[in-house]
Amino acid sequence: MTAPDIKTFLVDGGMPGCGRSLAVRMLTDMYQHGHDTGYLRMTEGRIPKCRVYVWDACNDSDTKTGYQLWHERGTATVHTGRFGTEEGARAYERIVELARAAAEVTPVRVIIDLPAEQNSEILRDWLKPEILAVINTIPVWLLTRQAMSLGLLADRVAVMPEIYRRRGVVLRNSWFSTENGFVEWTSSGLRRALIEHGDWQDIFMLALNHYAKKAMDNRHVNMPFDIANEQALEDWAWMHWWRVGLQLFRGESMFRCNRVESL
Repeated sequence: MTAPDIKTFLVDGGMPGCGRSLAVRMLTDMYQHGHDTGYLRMTEGRIPKCRVYVWDACNDSDTKTGYQLWHERGTATVHTGRFGTEEGARAYERIVELARAAAEVTPVRVIIDLPAEQNSEILRDWLKPEILAVINTIPVWLLTRQAMSLGLLADRVAVMPEIYRRRGVVLRNSWFSTENGFVEWTSSGLRRALIEHGDWQDIFMLALNHYAKKAMDNRHVNMPFDIANEQALEDWAWMHWWRVGLQLFRGESMFRCNRVESL
């Protein structure tokens, strides 16, 4: 019997505004559409057709966000519950239960949107590395140019080595610098340990156009890219030619990030 095909991406960054929700939507979009024949074909053959689960650990269930549009359409199973609360604990437990059961019959990808939690000890106590290991968790770290961003990543590796030391992804968010501007990271011993001597991947993540992001957020905070594209096609008075920028962003993001599937 083959092992269950399940991977969980723990989208982290420790700091407000580092781009976690953008990365969550990007990864979810890739696993929803990256396998579609003729659709953004650069990922074809690498991204499996899979069931996608999302845990929004940043919000309470009565908070309306674009993530819930996935659930309403049935393109992803979304559970909402803020990290550190009883509701969040129930959402976490339910996502793990559903994902493990589904992985017995089909590939499963879980995306967890963590809040800006800087205390790694709290994160460890609450998420429990042994549970993260069961669902094959891969950390995704949103890196900014702030010194604290690099320091927090080092702290995660020290406090949660079971999850953070062996493999993961660093997404250098281009909102904060050019590709060659992350000099503290590129010259750090942490990068040498994770990238050169470990199985971490270093990816330069494009920033979403400000005007397209604002248009989507005016409709739904954290609006999914595929749904925004559909609505823009139906209503040309909404996004106008910013839809072109959105589609280019989606395609290039999938092209850059589809190699995370090899982890």
